[in-house]
Amino acid sequence: MAEIIGTPVPPLPPPSRKNNTWLIVLVVILVLCCCLVGAIGLIIAFGPDILNELGIFVLAPTVVTLI
Repeated sequence: MAEIIGTPVPPLPPPSRKNNTWLIVLVVILVLCCCLVGAIGLIIAFGPDILNELGIFVLAPTVVTLI
């Protein structure tokens, strides 16, 4: 095989970037679970007060019994 001097060497292809879809899915699920736990905590803490302020007195004892 003959080699021609002065020809540029073709550049190497960039390294393949592998997407970690499972990692993204796990992070999204973890964030959603944390938001759900936070929302449940806020409902437990402030649920009856919010219902009383809105004038929904019928549901306030139900929320208290669920807690």
